[in-house]
Amino acid sequence: MFIVLFMVFFWVFELGWLMYTYSVLADAAYEGVRHAVVRSGGDTTGTQNTVKTFAATSLHNISAMAVAVTFPDGNAQPPNRVRVTVTYTYVPYLPSYISAPTMHTYAEGRMVAQ
Repeated sequence: MFIVLFMVFFWVFELGWLMYTYSVLADAAYEGVRHAVVRSGGDTTGTQNTVKTFAATSLHNISAMAVAVTFPDGNAQPPNRVRVTVTYTYVPYLPSYISAPTMHTYAEGRMVAQ
């Protein structure tokens, strides 16, 4: 019974960490979109740094994070759109105790510059 309880506890912990990872990615993408619209005026490097700085406070490996900033309408001038996508390969926190697969997580933020 003790082993079964530990397995359940580890799976709950792992699922919680996965949901936390998605939440961080979604918030980082939103911060990146906000930065692109309010401050950068088309500076993709500054937007990528903002996203990675935001995600770095959450105990995630930001070197494994890919950030893409695109302007579907050509630039960040109003009323054009801005899109920030964050891709991260989620590696289970406890891979030696449970057999959880590596997952690719993705979040996207979109906004219209006004």
